[in-house]
Amino acid sequence: MKQIFYILILFIFSCKAQQQVLPLNNSAFSSPNNSYFKDSNNELDYYVGIWTSNYENKEIKLVIVKEIKKPFEMWKKNFYTDGLRVRYEIKKNGIVSESTLNKDFTNDIKLSIDGSKTQDNGNRITLVFAGGNCSVGIGTIVLKKNDVNQLSWGYYPGTATMNDISCPPNLDYTVYLPETENLVFTKQ
Repeated sequence: MKQIFYILILFIFSCKAQQQVLPLNNSAFSSPNNSYFKDSNNELDYYVGIWTSNYENKEIKLVIVKEIKKPFEMWKKNFYTDGLRVRYEIKKNGIVSESTLNKDFTNDIKLSIDGSKTQDNGNRITLVFAGGNCSVGIGTIVLKKNDVNQLSWGYYPGTATMNDISCPPNLDYTVYLPETENLVFTKQ
């Protein structure tokens, strides 16, 4: 009975030991299955918080949180990463045009903004915007550190092909995110 107990303990520890902890920006391509890309240098922490800006008579609020050990799949392998999740609210004349502040992205990634890969020693991060209905607006968002209390935003939408069969004409296809470069956000 003791032998079975010890074998079970060894098995549990050996399974846990197989997860390799790697720096945040390592490539998943050559990394072992179940690797964890950890924000060991706290590069993501700067971006966490509430940020606001104004653009074309719109008030934009970003709420950025750090997600720890978030699972993802790539190249038929499972991985974990620390990353950022951005929720936002856009108002025009005090009326909410679009808000994801209370959205749960578990089963529906529409309107989600997230990412984990930093560049320039953590001074810039590129996030992916999943787009709205029928993926309209799908693209990248680049956040750059300006100073302690400000960051700049650049949104670069890609192209989307729509058809009347899977994208009915009665849906809202408006992209409310500010499509611009160097929009300054201030930390609240």
